[in-house]
Amino acid sequence: MGEALTIERQEIASWPFDELTSSRVTMPNDILWPLPPAQPNLSATDVHVWAAQLDLSPGALASLAAILDEAESARATRFRSHTHQNRFIAARGALRSILGTYLDCAPDELQFDYGAHGKPALTGRFAECGLFFNLAHSEDLALLAVTRLGPIGVDVERVRPMADADELVERFFSPRENALFQQLSCDKKNVAFFNLWTRKEAWLKATGEGIAHSLNRVEVTFLPGEPAQLLSLPECSDSTEKWALHELLPAPGFDGAVALPNLQFSICNFQFPIPKLL
Repeated sequence: MGEALTIERQEIASWPFDELTSSRVTMPNDILWPLPPAQPNLSATDVHVWAAQLDLSPGALASLAAILDEAESARATRFRSHTHQNRFIAARGALRSILGTYLDCAPDELQFDYGAHGKPALTGRFAECGLFFNLAHSEDLALLAVTRLGPIGVDVERVRPMADADELVERFFSPRENALFQQLSCDKKNVAFFNLWTRKEAWLKATGEGIAHSLNRVEVTFLPGEPAQLLSLPECSDSTEKWALHELLPAPGFDGAVALPNLQFSICNFQFPIPKLL
């Protein structure tokens, strides 16, 4: 692998991923995964990944806003766009609702702590419950991964044309990945780029690392149709043989991935039911 690239926070902020929150893309019936059973059973080797639609009716949104804590409500108000405010509320409300189901408690009883890079974890009376989770969202779609196996990371992005994809891959990904990417035809580069991004980001979120210093030191498979797999990790990390990487396709036009440090697991995908109106 070549010399590690250092990505400054302002460089990452200039990437066009903020376009992913610009407009409504999915409808509830666009999500490809089934509704859950009345009481999902999360066994010791299960991974459950939930897809939640984030552009909700005012009544459904109010139901989720009512279960947020003061810090989450205050954070929502700091978004300048009402669309971004509402999507944050919907995502955090879905997170609380789903975790409350597994823990058999009211969603507003949950308390969270945050790691160095903002990854949430349960605290308070559920700090030792053994439940691991991670949340990601793109435009009006959120994914929540939940397991008891160990730290987990999930990412999702809407696939779309990227005018500067060649430049971004050359600057911020590994030499091997760049060489393969540049050989692809234009019609395959969109999917390949977001395969690269979501698979790397899922692992980085599972470990709690930020992308600033590790993005080009994690190598993954990414060619269209190629199974998701970690190929190389930073020298200080566990072997790739200890990690599982799984592709997620929750809705048309979206690409995602989940990563966890255990190769023995069973994955189930669910659609988060739109909450009843207040």
